[in-house]
Parts: sequence; structure tokens; C-alpha cells
Amino acid sequence: MEIAATPGVFMRLRETPWDAKAFGRPTLDITELALAVENGGAEAADADLFDRLEGLCAEKAAGLVTARLDADRHGAIGRMQAAGFRYVETAYRLSCRNVARYEPPARVTRTVELREAVPADHDALIEQAADSFRYGRFAEDPAISDDVNRRRQIDWMEGLLSGRARVLVADADGAPGAFMAFRVADGVADLILAGTRPKLGILAYPLWIAVMKVLKAEGVARAETMISAANIGVVNLYGTLGFRFEQALVGLHLHRP
Repeated sequence: MEIAATPGVFMRLRETPWDAKAFGRPTLDITELALAVENGGAEAADADLFDRLEGLCAEKAAGLVTARLDADRHGAIGRMQAAGFRYVETAYRLSCRNVARYEPPARVTRTVELREAVPADHDALIEQAADSFRYGRFAEDPAISDDVNRRRQIDWMEGLLSGRARVLVADADGAPGAFMAFRVADGVADLILAGTRPKLGILAYPLWIAVMKVLKAEGVARAETMISAANIGVVNLYGTLGFRFEQALVGLHLHRP
């Protein structure tokens, strides 16, 4: 859907039922944004656009509007904050541009064996998703409760396990100790969600290395992911693995009564 004040001042949005299910109210996400403040246009056009957004939110009964903007868009970020959006996160887009040439760091000697997740793994993986993830759009928003974030993580993992992603598992003590959920399309792997059981963080490096070896063996050309800048451990992990930091994004949320 699109709202516009002028042809050059507009906002495109989508409904996000996957967020709404956990949040308990309809939610919207801004997928494209053009503001007058960025191109020398009249400030009144931006004010008109945000008035139109409020009208759309009222029509949809939306309780939350989310957006991620390139961190270099200072004017747009400031204008959104003036309109009531609040900063919640910084996220990085990363990529390994040539998986065929990937070589693991020599200093990481521990290895793990990967297997495809099976239905018997689902309860353990869902429990891990519920209790282990402390970063991301919902987790880092102080206006969203821990219970809502937990529900969102459970819903996300259930969706991935239902066939929306391929899930590889590394066992520890006879149960899933670490996992990676990803999709591959047109030679590009999207690394969606990964993690280890609490107290098994030592499996993180070998898990990611094993996944990269699988992608290389299967002829994947490029691997991409998005991570929270606040998750320093994972930021360092991807840096060690040779991933390139492509873009920083600022996450903004508008909560409505």
C-alpha cells in the first residue's frame, strides 16, 4: 500500500501479520520512504505525509509501525523521530561475496557434524528460540515486553520449521546443540537465524564454519545475513569468518495507543 503527499514525498508499507500475531494488534512496516527533508522540498509535505500515515494507522487499527533506514539518511531519521518514531536498534547487512573461495580461519580447530532437522528436534529448537535470543527488533524495543518478544521468537522458529527454511542441526549430548536456518535462491543463501543452546556458545564458530562448508560444497555463490549491532559476539564472529559489512540500518518504531 502507498500513501503520498506529493509524487516525490511518499511512503510504501506492508502489513506484517507475523509481527501482529505476537504483538496482539495489527502492525505495519515501511518498505520505502521518500521525504521532502532529503531533497529540499517543503517541510509541509512531510507533515502532510505523516498525517496520512496516522490516518492509515487509524483505519487499520495499527498499534505498531516499524522501519529500517540506511544509517546515512540522517535527515529522514531525524524527521521520523520528530513525528513520534523512536530509535530501537542498529542492524548490519553482511555478505560473503564468493563462497566458492571461502576458507575457515586456521585457529578454529573444533568441528561439528551437521544434519537436517527432523520433527523430533522441533520442541528443543522452539524452546531454544523462546529462551535464548536477546537481540532484534522486538527484543531491543523497551516498549515491547519480554513475553511478546518470546512469543515472536517462538512464532518465527515454528514458521522456519514448517518449511519456510532449511534447518541444519549440530548435536550435543544427544540433542540439538546448535542450528542454522537459511534459504537459498538463485545461488544466494540468506542466513536467517542461528544459535546455540545456553552454555554451548563454544559451538558457534564451528557451527558457522560447517554451514559455510555445506554452502560451498552445494555451489552457493554468495551468502548474506542481517544481524543486530548490539550482538557483539556475533558481530565479531562474522568479522572473523571474513564476511563484509555492507550496510548499517537504523530501526525505528512508532507505537500507537
